[in-house]
Amino acid sequence: MLRTYIFLIGIVLFVICFYPTTPPFSFPSGSIVTIPEGVGLYTLAEKLQEDKVIRSPFWFRVVAILFGGERDMKAGQYLMSDPQNVFAIAWRVSHGDYDIETVKLTIPEGFNVKKIASLFDDRFKFFDHESFVTLAPEGYLFPDTYFIPVTATASSTIKLLGDNFTRKIASRMLAINSSGRTLEEIIIIASLLEAEANTKEDREIASDILWKRLKLGMPLQVDSETGTYEFIGLPDNPINNPGILSIEAAIHPTSTPYLYFLTGKDGKMHYAKTFDEHKRNIEKYLSL
Repeated sequence: MLRTYIFLIGIVLFVICFYPTTPPFSFPSGSIVTIPEGVGLYTLAEKLQEDKVIRSPFWFRVVAILFGGERDMKAGQYLMSDPQNVFAIAWRVSHGDYDIETVKLTIPEGFNVKKIASLFDDRFKFFDHESFVTLAPEGYLFPDTYFIPVTATASSTIKLLGDNFTRKIASRMLAINSSGRTLEEIIIIASLLEAEANTKEDREIASDILWKRLKLGMPLQVDSETGTYEFIGLPDNPINNPGILSIEAAIHPTSTPYLYFLTGKDGKMHYAKTFDEHKRNIEKYLSL
């Protein structure tokens, strides 16, 4: 009889302590569960219970706290391929283990938002090209190599590339602030440099020329942006998404006596101190 009681007590303890941590019978195997950005741990636990991913919001919160708490919960889309207990689910969410196929995608320096959108082909079923082009902040999507889930949306991609930009620029904000220029001004100039110059040296020299022309009230006159021939000042927005070399060149121009530059048919950049010298360069290097 005593053994029977012990056995029953054991079953009760199992039900109370362990059963709530097991996956529900209606676990959504084969489906994708989305965890929204910025959701709190309490709300997340309730949502996972509603989605039949966990049995007990309480036990999920307990385990999630052990794995790092609310700050370590990773938003995104998670493939629930097979039933998993609350420990596995909490670990996945705290480590961003989405279990979704990713595609290696390289975004070259100088691509604008339309060109970036064109990289997302039929593999990305949820990517809305029109929304991306409309919403993406030109200039602030860092060109890099990414492993992007095939479930990526326009908004999740904007966040991914934008977060990378923020990380890359953070260590350079002190230099930007010390330059007396705004981040927006730096990125606009960097985008022009990205379009106009190929080498680090040319970008730094061209950067000096553009900043000087702005200071003197002269049109920038860069071929990549026709409006700079008609109007004085910077374009309203970046014309592409510059890489780190162009951003560095915009922050740290090389001081020179030049006020004009052009890229000749030889593919090289040629500089001039005066307009007459610039006209001779045009005749010499653009009339080959």
